[in-house]
Amino acid sequence: MLRDVSKYEIKEIIKEVTLVSLPGLVFAMFIDFFAGIFMGRYFHDLMRYGVLLVILPGLMGLRGNIFGALASRFTTMLHLGEMEPSIKDRNVRKNVVISIILSMIPLFVLWLIGALKVRVNVFSSLGIVVASTIFATLILAYTTALATIIPFKKGIDPDAIAVPIVTATADLITIPLLVTFLYVYEHDMPIFFALFAVGLLISLLVGRGIRYEREDVALIREILGVIGALAVVSSVTGSILQTYSEEIGKTVFSIMYPVVLASLGNIGSIIGSKTSTRVHLGEIEGLIDVKTFLEMLLYVAIAYPFSAFMMAVGVFLYSMVKGVKVGIYWKFIALYPLVALGVMILAYFLTRAFERIGLDPDNVTVPTITTLSDVISTLFIVAII
Repeated sequence: MLRDVSKYEIKEIIKEVTLVSLPGLVFAMFIDFFAGIFMGRYFHDLMRYGVLLVILPGLMGLRGNIFGALASRFTTMLHLGEMEPSIKDRNVRKNVVISIILSMIPLFVLWLIGALKVRVNVFSSLGIVVASTIFATLILAYTTALATIIPFKKGIDPDAIAVPIVTATADLITIPLLVTFLYVYEHDMPIFFALFAVGLLISLLVGRGIRYEREDVALIREILGVIGALAVVSSVTGSILQTYSEEIGKTVFSIMYPVVLASLGNIGSIIGSKTSTRVHLGEIEGLIDVKTFLEMLLYVAIAYPFSAFMMAVGVFLYSMVKGVKVGIYWKFIALYPLVALGVMILAYFLTRAFERIGLDPDNVTVPTITTLSDVISTLFIVAII
């Protein structure tokens, strides 16, 4: 049945969307633009390693998926009192190691698909992407813990801000680290292997002495099954990017690409994460939750100025990086909020569906919606171009 929303709840929703989520999305946007500058600047270098372009959307999505799900898991544990709001809590370290394990396995699925499609610089691409992934996962794991614990301690709902910060950080470090290791690989092979060894050593030290229980193995199995399937879906996004790389490379979207994918994924993840928490707390009784759909309408409202601002920043940065002036894509500004609404509706019903079939939405909603959002976003960009 439909639950009425009080005036107080409406005020709280407006306050949270405008004062918490919107600043978080804007902050994430600027972080993603930093990644976009790297992508735009070195787009043609990445094209030489075609496998990396096929892998790239899946790589960004994979990290956002795993650590977005980790953020959702931490948030639920904090709300239920199962985890202390401290980075020293045993659940933090255990989940950090689990996330590192989950990051590596689907990576090889992405690489294999990319290798079969491109067949150029195959094994060098594998070395570059694995080395960068080791360091990226370590950084992201502890960023995720802090992004949920700090807001919770300050009385802010982590669901409203943690996922955008985590996914933006994933985008921030993914492309620069990938480009850095590509550069080191091409110019100084001994340093490349030394860094590789250091990353492996740190990972082993973090995982030292941790005991895994049956529920941890079940958790790994559940998430890995979903992530493995989503890695295949992500390869579709990568194939589209690689196929239309020449066209994208000539437009402002060579810089805006990470921003568009991340922002739509972030908005969908916020709704998915909030719905997941409400399901766990027993706050949603019927098929439709009025409070959640009211939040969606508010996100659509802020998406119009947000998309215009995003386009303006993208055009400015493109002219700075490339030294070429480009026009504004008005269709992008007009249609972005509608695409965002579709992603949010999809996130809500996916969460409800996962709960109905016995899967923990905390583990599968964020990975699924961000991966599907990447495909939708890439098709949206290609259609606009």
